[in-house]
Amino acid sequence: MATKKTVRHHPVVETLNQKSDLWTIHVQSKLIELESTKAAADRKWGENRLCTLVSSEVREKFWVQNTRLHQAMAAKDRAKFDSSVAAMIRAYAALDQLATDDGCEPAETGIPRIEWEMQNGQTMVIVRTVNEAVAIQKSRQEISNHHIWSMQEIEALLADSRMQEVIKIKALYPTAQLTSFKPTSQFKSGGKTGFDDFVDDLTFSDNDVMEYKFDSKQAERFRDGSI
Repeated sequence: MATKKTVRHHPVVETLNQKSDLWTIHVQSKLIELESTKAAADRKWGENRLCTLVSSEVREKFWVQNTRLHQAMAAKDRAKFDSSVAAMIRAYAALDQLATDDGCEPAETGIPRIEWEMQNGQTMVIVRTVNEAVAIQKSRQEISNHHIWSMQEIEALLADSRMQEVIKIKALYPTAQLTSFKPTSQFKSGGKTGFDDFVDDLTFSDNDVMEYKFDSKQAERFRDGSI
């Protein structure tokens, strides 16, 4: 039986490497076509919103077709895989037409925005100003208000002293990515170096396969530009 995630999400494009076989190369190449189609739908209607604008019967057919795509990939059946990708692309066009015919309102195209599906499946929207955030709240009732943010608000969050310490750490490792942030009651400004209290609070990923906790003693070497 297909999982909830399998039904609702088609396979994503992955980065190829030198060891990729011909099947993997073919799959990833075809998935780019599907991902581009979905991206266009998301820009027009909102992140993962188009599927919610059609009837339950149509949505079920869409998810069934997506499951066939996963099954074809698992079986490494090239003919069925190619057919399933093409069917999914046609399905997006069909959903778009149905939503248009039903008079559904596209996403607010006059407001530049970034929409992001979070790990919990909900959608986050980032706009420029608080006024734009309010406009999105009025036009996109399916998005929780606490997931709509403006750059003004994000700037205020980044100005917090704790986040400023995170920024200092990130500056030391230009390729680092913040993957979790769990400030505790022990989270302080950090003394001379500004790094003393970060040993267990942050998790970074710098695109290498390694587990890494910030080492405040090692960071001391970088203070005032020393190595």
